[in-house]
Amino acid sequence: MKNKVLVIFKYSRAWNTDVVNAFSKYYDTEYLYISDYVNKNFVEIVNEINNLIKSKNIEIIVFDVDYFKFINFFFIEKINGKKKIIVTGDDFDQHEIHSITASACDLVLSSDPFSVLKFKEKGYEAHMINYEKSDFKNVSKQKEIDVLFFGHLTFDRTQFLEYISKEGISVKNVGHQGHVEGLPQDDLIDLISKSKIVLNFTKSRTTSVLNYASESIYRFYYQFKGRISLSGMIGTACVSEYSPGQEIIFKDDELKTFFTKEECVLILKKLLGDKQLLEQYTKKFTTKVYELWDNKKSFKSIYNAIEKSNHRKVELIKFPYWYLRIAAKQIMLRNIKLSNLIKTISQFNIIFSIIKNSSLLIKILIISESIINIFWYGLVSTFKSKKKYEKK
Repeated sequence: MKNKVLVIFKYSRAWNTDVVNAFSKYYDTEYLYISDYVNKNFVEIVNEINNLIKSKNIEIIVFDVDYFKFINFFFIEKINGKKKIIVTGDDFDQHEIHSITASACDLVLSSDPFSVLKFKEKGYEAHMINYEKSDFKNVSKQKEIDVLFFGHLTFDRTQFLEYISKEGISVKNVGHQGHVEGLPQDDLIDLISKSKIVLNFTKSRTTSVLNYASESIYRFYYQFKGRISLSGMIGTACVSEYSPGQEIIFKDDELKTFFTKEECVLILKKLLGDKQLLEQYTKKFTTKVYELWDNKKSFKSIYNAIEKSNHRKVELIKFPYWYLRIAAKQIMLRNIKLSNLIKTISQFNIIFSIIKNSSLLIKILIISESIINIFWYGLVSTFKSKKKYEKK
């Protein structure tokens, strides 16, 4: 009989199914969305999840932590489970907060090999997890598109694409702006299978890199992207902007890498101008991708790590002030309304517990801000609810 796993997602996303399917090969896997817990405060959500865990005898809990501050160290600590795991796909600008949250867990799973090393550097047991499917091997079509780009269009990426086109290279651009949805998966797979080369850009898309401890410093990071694995599994070559993650797992001749527009054009012209060279490169690249992203093989090492009886634990010296502020705010703001004022104030017991080992100054600051948050956000939430009701 398989052991039971519960995956706690923040809300429904397309890749959630891939995570559930990966665990389902070895475990009896269930999942839930925090977004479904409407009109519930911090304590009520914790209690309902713990009741579910107890009723179904679930031992392993997996937490989706990316860009969701509610699932932090103190939330994970309250959830009952023999083994706890965090999963991240966007650690590049979240590592600062994730590396603290991870101290409540036994294992870290990240889709970026560089992120895995950063966790290991701090003493965590970390492994790479693959979100992409690996069942595209039979996709094979006539390669009628020279270069394909898909994904978000930023100013930097647009500059690259315009330069490449001006250099006489035919580029099919199906990128999209902002929060607009990309192509349906079947259409995207069809386009990739018809392409000779997929172009991958890695710079983070925001105007600056998120920094919790101080003001913004860096404009971007070079981020490991899923276009590489998706292209390779469909049988199409990829040429990529640099990222440290891909440098760890690919050799120079397995994945061609560029920093500048000029370097990109030189690589593309060389490959497109020599059919035999492109075929050799495509074979080497796709073979490596199949080897790295074979779901059954890659998850086996994760399964072995989970099943170990002992896991390394990282003990923090203390929680930084900015992390305590975030945690306290998430606790107080959950389902906050003036009509729920008494229930909201009762959450102060949790606040007191998370700041008990902090300095007097930090205690005063956290408590003062929490009181202000109760009345300010309670007022805002009440007015929003009233307007929504009036529109009906």
